[in-house]
Order: sequence, then structure tokens, then C-alpha cells
Amino acid sequence: MRAVRTRVVIPSLLGLLLAPLAPGPAAVAAAPPSVWVESGYDHVFSSSVTPSRPGRTVDLAAARNETQAAQIAVRSGSALSGLRVAAGDLTGPGGATIPASRITVDREYNHPRIDKVVQSGPSDGHQEPPDGGTSYYDALVGNEPYALAPNTTQPYYYSVAVPAGQAPGTYTGKATVQSADGAVDVPVAVTVYDTELPPTNRSTFRMNNWFTSVGWDYDWTAASIPGQYGVQPYEENWWKVIESFAADHAKHRNNVIYADFQALALRDTKLDGNGQYTFQWGDFDRFVQTFQNAGALQYIYTPTLIEEGGSRLEALVSDGRGGVRKDYLPVDTPQGRSTAAVYLDKVFGALKAHLDTKCLDPGPVPACAPGRRWSDAFYMSAVDEPAGTSLPVQSVTSPWLYQQYRAKFPQGLTNEAHVQPVSAVDSALGTVTPKLDGPNYDQNAGYYQSLRLAGKDLWLYYCNDPRDRHVNRFISYPVADSRLTPWMVAAAEGDGFLHWGWNIWSDDSPSHPAYDTKDGWQNGDRYLVRPNAGTPANPKYELYDSVRSEALLAGAQDFELLHRLAAVKPVLTRALIGSLITSTTEFSTSGVETDHRHRQILEALTSGGPDAAFPFSDDFSAGDDGQWRHTKGNWSVTDGGYVQSDPLSSWETVSAVAGRAYGDVSASVDVRITGVNPTGGNSNWAGLTVHSQNPTDVQTGYLVALRNNGEVFVYRSGTSLATAKVPGYTPGQTVTLRVVTRGSALKVFAGTTPLITLDDPGYPAGNIGLVTGDAAARFDNVRLDPGTDAAAGAAATASSSYEADGWGLAAVTDGRRGLPDGSTGWSSIDNLTADHSEWVSVDLGAVRRIGRVDLHPRADGANTGLGFPVDFTVQVSADDVTWTTVADRKDYPRPDASAQPFAFPATDVRYVRVTGTRLRTDPHGNYHMQLAEIETAGGDLAVNRPVQSSSSLESSGWRRAAATDGVLNSALGYSMGWTSAKSPTATANEWLAVDLQSANVISQVQLVPRTDGANTGLGFPVDYTVQVSADNAAWTTVASRTGQPRPGAAGQTFTFTPATARYVRIVATRLSPDQFGDHYLQLGEVTVS
Repeated sequence: MRAVRTRVVIPSLLGLLLAPLAPGPAAVAAAPPSVWVESGYDHVFSSSVTPSRPGRTVDLAAARNETQAAQIAVRSGSALSGLRVAAGDLTGPGGATIPASRITVDREYNHPRIDKVVQSGPSDGHQEPPDGGTSYYDALVGNEPYALAPNTTQPYYYSVAVPAGQAPGTYTGKATVQSADGAVDVPVAVTVYDTELPPTNRSTFRMNNWFTSVGWDYDWTAASIPGQYGVQPYEENWWKVIESFAADHAKHRNNVIYADFQALALRDTKLDGNGQYTFQWGDFDRFVQTFQNAGALQYIYTPTLIEEGGSRLEALVSDGRGGVRKDYLPVDTPQGRSTAAVYLDKVFGALKAHLDTKCLDPGPVPACAPGRRWSDAFYMSAVDEPAGTSLPVQSVTSPWLYQQYRAKFPQGLTNEAHVQPVSAVDSALGTVTPKLDGPNYDQNAGYYQSLRLAGKDLWLYYCNDPRDRHVNRFISYPVADSRLTPWMVAAAEGDGFLHWGWNIWSDDSPSHPAYDTKDGWQNGDRYLVRPNAGTPANPKYELYDSVRSEALLAGAQDFELLHRLAAVKPVLTRALIGSLITSTTEFSTSGVETDHRHRQILEALTSGGPDAAFPFSDDFSAGDDGQWRHTKGNWSVTDGGYVQSDPLSSWETVSAVAGRAYGDVSASVDVRITGVNPTGGNSNWAGLTVHSQNPTDVQTGYLVALRNNGEVFVYRSGTSLATAKVPGYTPGQTVTLRVVTRGSALKVFAGTTPLITLDDPGYPAGNIGLVTGDAAARFDNVRLDPGTDAAAGAAATASSSYEADGWGLAAVTDGRRGLPDGSTGWSSIDNLTADHSEWVSVDLGAVRRIGRVDLHPRADGANTGLGFPVDFTVQVSADDVTWTTVADRKDYPRPDASAQPFAFPATDVRYVRVTGTRLRTDPHGNYHMQLAEIETAGGDLAVNRPVQSSSSLESSGWRRAAATDGVLNSALGYSMGWTSAKSPTATANEWLAVDLQSANVISQVQLVPRTDGANTGLGFPVDYTVQVSADNAAWTTVASRTGQPRPGAAGQTFTFTPATARYVRIVATRLSPDQFGDHYLQLGEVTVS
């Protein structure tokens, strides 16, 4: 993975002007500097100007034992001297404090020669400075007084490390920007949540930034420490450098240390004339123990033992003086491997015996817990990036090495970085680590996911490429890329990340001179930290961190929190990931948005309650696809349907539901293939992706699709799981494709016809999308029910049932509501010539709390409403024995196509039965009882219901429909909730009303505020009432508030005497300001139950 020399950039004359000219004497008194706050995970440039609406407060959210950061930017029209930022204690609940000693403030260094990584066209991933120059801030260089040139922006990195065990609550204080011109205070608030990150050495995420010390290549990389600090290996000052490395690893959750066990044993190991080794591990032990003492050691990872070409094994051989030296043994022939195996037997045997005497925990080794010896934490690596002409040899020598290793380490850890699938090597590995780029992971995600599902660990890595729109830590890339790197791993359900260059500070020219890490040309690939060697008069053996290293730390912390959240709320976890990451090439580059998701994770972890559920439907009658995300294809809403019109757009053409995820779900869509690529013809397909890891993935989750020859198939990660034929299919026919998942069970239907049933635990939750494969298609009537309708897909029984022509028991709970697609509903069939009783019963499968039953009449044109009973009862039961009548109707008029709701006080129900005691006749005089669908409602009755308002701004995720879309986590561009128009004053009369579309017995309304990070609770009304109505005319106030303080993410819940109502309205008469001082009424969600 070693980086190749990057291109040399010839700077322009402008680029050579590295320092601004000193200003002349001020003619007038200087104005105060402009000071504002930015996310800690966005670029601030020297040419950045004060935003039109700047942030003025540092507002952070953190778990215990977590570090979070912001940037304080300073800009002045005149020169500033003595500039620094002072941090004070933060005071919280009960007088608790976060002391200033836990707060670090660093000036960011402006590197003048950044080699920007630029691609032409839409694949470009870099971020351009406002002035188009080559200067970027990165290194964090302390907080000594500084002279700032005029018209230059200087960011300071303000970082708070919340102690383990810190009392939860909000801590407030200030940071002070000081200069010779005076002081400017910046308010600070840190909200500490009641959850705690594990220490670095007990992490779930495995962070492996390769760093150089001794060995590795014994040449270029090994020159880094001596060249920068003027020390030689094993001198006491060299050990001080290693101590700095260890402390930084602990601070940044780099819990995998890169240690060349042979190089660290080389100095004292003996080899006698009889070929007997006496391995000495003193240097190795001190090295590893240094990291353990610092709290950084969780795993040990050795550099690759076989050279890149795959033909030579690094070994310790006789130096002719009783000691050893590094050399190579040939392993590209059977004879060479046989000779080398003798050496490996000795060295691996001695290494295993020694590592068994060491424990990752303090205390006597005999008491070491299982799995906690150094031998349990040791990674072996054979070759690096096997590929090209060397691949045939590497495919032999790499598995051979692991065979030798496991002879001594039966449960030993193994890992390699790969740029392409190599099945011969991958099968020998315990951990596969593909490069996160197009040619490798993107094109082979199914292959690597299959290995993960087979039990292998999955890591991802990048290095000096990819250089297109993928995440990378190049300095010219958005800072958020570094934070999102562990999110990409989480999305892929991996558990580790690898990068080749943490501290490659020497040049790769023949003499390997020390590199100028501050002012030399650089792109950020070779190092994440920089040496702080001090001066000859005052030498130091320390490090400068970087903005990128802090962002990578934030991402590693996010991973730990996501991992914890996934254990209790897997659907919400997937939705939060999907709101930032659409695919490996489409993702948010906003540090602010990552801050918002981080706070939302903390809120979800500490708020309790059930997992998220996102009921969703779209018949595309609104005329747009604003709730969908796609990266390929030609998608449009046309003639009331959703069309992908390009039959040549390949097989990864997905449009996914935005910002939502699903576990157990009933997902259905009407799909019609309208054109196919001549290559493949009618074997090409269209359908659904279910439980994909990223919204627009095809190779992850389940691909459930219809070929234009009538075959329906289920693929998982490129492997066919099942196929079936749609009876009577003709090319171009519309098919209602329905997928029902319950735990690991997956069922596929065409209309009401069951096609496929299988059990597969591979992908229990994820995203859902529409997909085409070398086909054009039209989609309509998308419905995703995550159990909101407890009757969806439920088993039904009846007194009699006509099972033909689209009628059948299965159709009464198939979610189709009588759509004219071959799924008409249920019809009785007995005793057609006389009025009589019929019944149909639905088993919800488990006891559910419901408060309404909706009966859908048949809706087929002139026959609409026929078969709906005249006299009937609706009954519910928990045990199918004792029944309670919740509705009893006589002389019920023939209904239209709309649902007929029957509300009652919420109760625990498993069975629902509708009994018709007087029936209606059809045009032929026959008596039938007919229902298109039976649905139940419980929980949030407002979800996906229509909304009206006094005014509305429909932009960037703000819209009326978002107030009842079931999404409680505000996400810009996805679902923010609803906002009124701006009011000139706090006094206003703004309102929002929800139409429940039927009368319901309700007793609770919850108002959820916007929940976008530090803006949570802004726009929530100060004075307001909650009103209910049966007819949208006469209103009853059920709750009122005066002087409402700004709420947290949980919002406000109002419980009142049960009332029968169809409409719920919130009327605000006094508004609160948003973060810019403007007045709006803003609600993230309204729920009714």
C-alpha cells in the first residue's frame, strides 16, 4: 500500500507569496475582529469571510469519555497581535464542572503548498478555497500568542474531552478570543449524555493507521523519526517519541499498533553455529508495553512478511558474529518454502511462547482472562495489495505463510490490504480489507459481503487513492470525509479501517531527507500527524495533531455509538447512516450534518422507547420524487407513475426511499417493464431492493425483481437464493410485487399469489429502493408498512371465500386496498340467493394495541361499494375466544371507495372479526359480503396524514407533509419537518392542522421539535393551544401553554380526556426565534394517539 511519488506542482508566482506583507501603521482605530463559530469538521480557509449569518456559540453534544470539537474563526480588517483563545471551566448540574484542563485550544496552521487532488467533472471530490489558492489549514500547533495579518481568517480548534463518569447535563462557560485590541467572549455549551464510550483499548472499532518506527522497509519509512527528531532507534529520546506516539494513539482511538516484531527483536537476538536462535524480546516488549501503558493497545499488527512481489520472505539470518541481520529467504519454489518453513517454525514458535506470557490487562499473567493475551491480539500479514504479474506467486506464498502461522497460532488473526478479490488468499484470511474505491469494493461489494456473512471480519481502507468522489483524508478533501470514514465501515457492517501512512515524514528520494511537513508540497496521504521537534535549544519529542486526525477520531467515536444503538434500535441506526450516505460515492460533505447525526444518536441512545418505524406510501400523484434518492438512471414522475426510462443504464440503477430504513416490513409496488436492453432481452428486470446497506446498493441486502419473461428472483450479494414464475405472465404486464420480511423469513408475492418463501439471516434491516437492471420500467403505488397496520400480510379465515379472479382470503390483508391490479379483495361465496350471515377474521399474529379498524370497500369503477354489508359488527379479541364488539352498524349506506373507519378506545388485540348479518346484492341479485382490505391502526394515527397550515416554506426538507411523515430526526434535504413563513415579530397567528381522515378516539398529542443538532428546539412556539375537532369547524382546546421554554429533542406530550376527533390543530400566538433571530413556527413532527 506504499504510496507512489505524487506529481510535482509548479506553483504560480502568486503561490510563492507565502506570507502577507506586514501592515503599515493604522490610520484609524481598528474595528473589533469578527469572531464566529464553525463545525469542527468543516474546512475554514484563510480566505473565508464572515458568513452573512454566523454562528456565535460553541454548542457541543458528547457522551462521557468522548471528545467533541468546534472551530472559532477570527478575522480582522487590520493586523492583530497577541492573538490567542483562552478556555475556561464549564459549569453544569449541581455545580459539577468540566475543568479547563479537559479543554484544548489549538491554532490551526495554514499550509501554503497543498497539492490539491482534483478530478475533472462530477467525480471530483476536493473542496476549493474561496480564493482558489493552495493554502489549507490542517496542523494543530498550540495556542501561543500569534500575529494575524489583516483580512486573513484564522481558525482555532476548540476541543472538549468529557471525562468518563461525568455527570450528564448541560455545561456552560465561555472561550475568550484575546488580542492586543481587546477580548471577545464566545459562549460555550456542552451537553453530556448519560452514556459512556469504552476506553480506546476496549473499542469495537479497529483503527489501524500504519506508523513507522523501526523495520517495515528498513529504509525510506524508517528514516522518518531520525530525520525529524535527530534521534536514533532505542536512544532514550527515541523512546520519548514512541511515548508521544502511544499517547496520541490512545487519544485518537488508534487501538491497533503497527509493530515489526522481527525488527524489534533484531538488536539482541542471537544465532549460534548450530542454527539455534535465542530470541530476545526486550525492545519489542518495551515498545508494545509503552502503548499498553498509554491505554492504546488492543491489537498488534505486524508489517507484511513477504515482499510485494511475493517471492521473498523477510527473515533474521546470521550476521557472522553470533547475532542476526535482516535478509530474505526465497519462497517462490517448493524447495524455498520448505527451507523457509524451518525458520518460520522457529520464529513463530518463539513468538507465540513469548506472547502467551503477556496480558493486555494488568496483573499476573496466570490470571489473564481468555482472549486477553498478546498472542490473542496479534495480526499476521503476508503480502500487501496482491495484484498484477505477481499475483500467481502471491496466491501461493500468502496462504502458505498463514498455514505456517496457524500451526503455532491456531486462532491467530490475519489481515491483508487488497485492491482486488483474490479468492486463494481471501479464503486463508480471517479479515479481508478491500480498498474503498470503484474497481475494488464498489464493483465487488457482493463478494466481500459474502465473505463477511461467512464469518470473516471486514475492514475498509484507502491510501493515495481513490482520487475521485470517495471518502479520503486528503487535505484538499472535505474534512467531513475523515469523519465519515468509520461511518462507511459501519454502513458495510465492517469493524475496522486501515491506512498506510500515519507519520511518513521522510522523502522517498534515494537519501530520504526529512520532509518539510508544514510548508512543503503535500496532499495529506503520507501523514496524519506531524513532528513537533521543538528547536535545537529546546528540543521536543512531541506531535502536532491535525484537523483530519480529530475528524477521524470523531468518526471512530460515532462508530462506537452507532454500534451500541444498532443493538437496540437497528432500524433507526440504518436510517441515520442512510441520511448521510447514499452510496460509497454519494454522501454528505457537511461537518454540520455529521454533528447533527451525532447528537441524534445520543438522543436515541438515552431516550429509551421503541425502534423507529417509517410507514411510507407514494402514488406519485404529487408530481415529484422529492422523497427519493438516486445516483444513476433517468428517473422522473410521468403520468402519475415513477419511470426509469433508460433501458441501457445497467443493473445498479436504484432510486431509494430517502432517510428511512426498515426491518420487518411489507413492501409492495406495481411494476411494469417498458423496455429492455437488447443484450439480455426479456431476461432483464425491475423490482425492489430490500434491506440494502446503502440506499442505492444492489449488491447488498436482497434484490427481489421481475424479469420480463415472468421469472421472479431473489439475489443476496450476487448469489441466487430462489426463483419462481408469475403464472400467465406476458412481457410488459403490470405485476404487484410484494415482499414481506419477518425476522429472517422472507416471502415474495405477485399480487396475492405466493411465489417464494425462504429463510436468510444475512440482512435483517436496511434501506428499500426501486431498481432496474438493463430495463426501463414504470413503478406505482409504493407502500412500505413496517407493522403500522398490524393486519398487513396477516392470516385470514372466513365463513366462505371465493378464490378466483383476483378474489381470495389473502387479498383482504395484502395492502392493495382493492386497486385494479388483479387483487380485488375477499368475497364470500355461500348461499348466493338468500340474505344470510358471513364473517371474515384476521389473526394479527401477536397481541397488538389498536384503536381503529378500517374496512375498505371494493373500488373497481361502477362496482365500488358493492358487497359492503348493510348490517354488521366489528369485534376484537386477544385469544380468539372472548370477543368484544367495538362497532355495531345497521342500515349502513353503500360506501364510496374510501376507507370506512371504526374507532374505539385503544385495546390489546390479536384477532379482528367482521360479521355481516345483512348483506347487499350485486347486479345479478346475488348476496355477497365483499371487502377489498381490512386494516388496523394503533400508535401514531397522524403518520402520513394530510396537513394544512396558515403558511409554509417548502424547501430543503421543510414541507407540510414532513410534519406527519414519521421521521423524528431532522435532516436537511430529507425531512426537517414543517415551518411557517417568517414572521416580522414574535406575535403571530400561525397554525398547523392534521386531518386523521377518519374519526378516532384520541387522548394524546405529541409535538416534536426540529432536532437538527444544536438547533434542536428552535422555532418551537412560546404561547399556543392544541385543539381537536370532529368536523374541522367546531374546535375544542385540549391543551394550552404560555411561556413555553425551548424544548429538547423529546418535545412536549399532552394527554387529555379521550375524545372522538378527526382533526388536530396547533395554534401559536407567540413564536420563538431561530438561530438567526427570525421568528417562525417550526415543528419536526406531530403525533396523535
